[in-house]
Amino acid sequence: MTAPLVVGPLLAYRYWRVERDGGQPVLRSLYYATPWPAHGPLQASCETAPRGLAAWARLVLSRRGVRHAAPTRGCQCGIYGLTRLLPGETIEMPHPSQRGRLVASWPAAGVVLLWWRVIQHAHGYRAEYARPVKICAAPAPLRGRESRAVIEAVAHRYAIEFVSDVAELTRR
Repeated sequence: MTAPLVVGPLLAYRYWRVERDGGQPVLRSLYYATPWPAHGPLQASCETAPRGLAAWARLVLSRRGVRHAAPTRGCQCGIYGLTRLLPGETIEMPHPSQRGRLVASWPAAGVVLLWWRVIQHAHGYRAEYARPVKICAAPAPLRGRESRAVIEAVAHRYAIEFVSDVAELTRR
């Protein structure tokens, strides 16, 4: 197995869903409920890694997987970033829920800074650390009336640049 590439910071693109949590707008992955921290980086962890003593004991007794740092080759763990956004790309938003009820969410596209342990793929990267740097509401067909205000609020909370169009994400 080859070791992951360790690089300085690099910029990539990604999609999030924005939700309200305790009245505050928060960034979340499209597929995981983990909130991105507003005042620091997100550190990747393998979702298949054991959590707690009981999970660890089951892992040891079953002799299946081995706990590892994220990202690791041969696993899908890590924080994803894309090398480019595809024009007209459709974002499939899962229906998020909390305790059995639907939660309002808004799709957003953005630029993310990735660093430390990074693995490159055909369409992007998986990294150990990430921090959003720029955000905009998702492409026009997915925008709702509230979308711009909510995305601007999350940009303010995360102290990141808000842009009004996806094309502006590629400008430095």
